[in-house]
Amino acid sequence: MKILFVTSAGGHLAQLLPLKSWWQEHERVWVTFRLPEVEAALEGETVVWAHHPTTRNAKNAVKNLFLAWPTLRHERPDVVVSIGAGVSVPFFLVAKLLGIKTVYIECFDRITMPTLSGRICYPMADLFCVQWAEQQKYYRDALNIGPVL
Repeated sequence: MKILFVTSAGGHLAQLLPLKSWWQEHERVWVTFRLPEVEAALEGETVVWAHHPTTRNAKNAVKNLFLAWPTLRHERPDVVVSIGAGVSVPFFLVAKLLGIKTVYIECFDRITMPTLSGRICYPMADLFCVQWAEQQKYYRDALNIGPVL
C-alpha cells in the first residue's frame, strides 16, 4: 500500500509519528511544511513541501490546490491520510476527484470543538477518525480510535 500523509507541522505531525510501527511497513510520501524541526523529524523520508501558513490563508490554499493535483497524479497513493490542518483540504478535494481513498484523523487537542479542516474534510473522508468520545458529538459517523499520543 502507498500512503500520502498530509499534515501541518508541529502537533499535527507529532500525532502521526507515533504510528510509525504501522506506516513504516508501507511505501509513503509526506506533504508538510519545510521547517527545520520537520526536516529533522522526517529525515530519510520522501517529502513534498507545501505552502504555509495555511490558517485562513486563501492564497496558500490555492497554491496547495495546485500542488495537490500534480503530487497526487504523480504519486498515485492508495490512500491520503491527514490529521490536519488547512493543508489537508486541497489534497482531500483532489483525492476525491481522482478516486483516491481518504482518511482524516481529528486532532488530539480539539476535544470540545471541531476543527475547521475537520468540518470541511468530514464529508469528503472515506474514513473519519476521532480520538475522544466527545468529538463524536460533531462527527456522528466517526470511528473513535482513541488517543494516538
